[in-house]
Amino acid sequence: MSDVEDPDYCPPGHVRPSGNQPAPAEQDQSDTEESSESSEEEMDIVSNRMSRKGSYWAELPPTQAKTPSHNLLRSRSGPAPGFSTVSPIDAWKLFITDSILEEVLRCTNMEGRRVATNRGKEWKNLSKEELMAFIGLTILAGSEKNWDVPIRVLFGSPLHNPMYKATMSIGRFEDIRRLLRFDDKRTRASRLETDHMTAFRYIWDLFLVCRQKFIPSDCVTVDEQLVPFRGRTMFLQYMPSKPAKYGIKIFWVCDARTPYAIDGIVYTGRQPGEEVQKNLGENTVRQLCSGFRHTGRNITTDNFFTSVPLAEHLLEKGLTIVGTMRQNKPDIPPVMKASKSREVHSTEFGFNGSMTMISYIRKKGKAVLSTMHHSKMVDENSQKKKTEIILFYNQTKGGVDTVDQMVGYYTCTPGPWCWGITNARRHFLTELSKELVTPHMKSRLEGTPNLPTYITEAMGRCGVTKAANQQQERSTEGQQKRKRCQMCPRNKDRKATNCCWKCSTPVCNGHSQKQIVCDNCTQ
Repeated sequence: MSDVEDPDYCPPGHVRPSGNQPAPAEQDQSDTEESSESSEEEMDIVSNRMSRKGSYWAELPPTQAKTPSHNLLRSRSGPAPGFSTVSPIDAWKLFITDSILEEVLRCTNMEGRRVATNRGKEWKNLSKEELMAFIGLTILAGSEKNWDVPIRVLFGSPLHNPMYKATMSIGRFEDIRRLLRFDDKRTRASRLETDHMTAFRYIWDLFLVCRQKFIPSDCVTVDEQLVPFRGRTMFLQYMPSKPAKYGIKIFWVCDARTPYAIDGIVYTGRQPGEEVQKNLGENTVRQLCSGFRHTGRNITTDNFFTSVPLAEHLLEKGLTIVGTMRQNKPDIPPVMKASKSREVHSTEFGFNGSMTMISYIRKKGKAVLSTMHHSKMVDENSQKKKTEIILFYNQTKGGVDTVDQMVGYYTCTPGPWCWGITNARRHFLTELSKELVTPHMKSRLEGTPNLPTYITEAMGRCGVTKAANQQQERSTEGQQKRKRCQMCPRNKDRKATNCCWKCSTPVCNGHSQKQIVCDNCTQ
């Protein structure tokens, strides 16, 4: 029999119970009742912190000796080496490359010839310079917030910018806008069998060269953007929470510090012959962030993307995640669920390995959940007592929203008017549109000798005029025409001159209908 099992054994330093103390049997019974009550409480605590998937979320954080390796950034952020810009058009050419312009030119001219042949007309091929001028006028209309102004008013009204009429005719502008194409329409039907976005897929893939132009900071944001669109497409989305409601949905990963779009996926729904996709949000984050593996960056997401399996996957790839979670997720323990008994601005913590989950009551009956970090830091000085995780999430969640906001400020499609913004981006777009249209404006001025006066005046207001020697030649030609006009009897191209009403001598009167008298009769 061991010492523990011997009923007469008394450990050193302990006193045997006297007669007035309860008997050992009675004492054991009371200890058993207390231990059973405490064990029931412990079981309730354990079950309350156990999720439906069997993961336990402890109340106390783990001890951290040093910063985890997945929180260490191993590269600097900013423009990639070798991509420097001097003017707005230099920055524009980094993304709208010559390959994109050449493909648009090829497809647009092909469509223009097809339409012109069907109508019995001839199509004037679109040049690269003219295409850039068209894009420049479109950007100009957006920068001046003229999305709701008819094209004929922009080109014809003297109250609007003269750059429109000085760059190209209104008929040419409407032809380009109507016939602009991004793929070969003759082979589109066969490509639609495997890709719903075949009409724009090649140009989109060329545009994603933006992945190579910028090095992201320590935190990026994954979110969705709804591009307003009501045309005919098989993947049109309806989102009543968005201002536009109808459009094309794009999943973006953007830098959380600088509003830069790093990579994107156009949501086209289920492709032909493809099975129903599960865990769309989780798969989207994995695909967009595959290029950030083992870089120590953090991914901020909303409740459409965030899940515990995604956090575990990113930790294996050397990345962290901060994001809200929907309360119906099976990984959330009961203690984290919304409860009306909890006080407003109170926080409940849960720790599981390298993951942290909090439940913050921002208002009665609702909870906000997040993952990452390894402490229970709370801002006690503020009235709402938000945790470090909540503050970090609020600072980094707006990467995609900021990009969408910047696009919406100067959009070329109908949309709401935006107030209270700075003019730096508007000035950039205005200068860019001017640099895009100026070469074509000069070619039009030099290649068209008899432009109407109002067009040359509009070009002059835009800073495009003919050289001094060309103006002198034009004035010299005008003087020669006036001299020839005085030699009416010898000018076969002119009408016959009138005669003196006294002696019938032919006299030039400048083709006036008034009766004249020759010099001899006058004397």
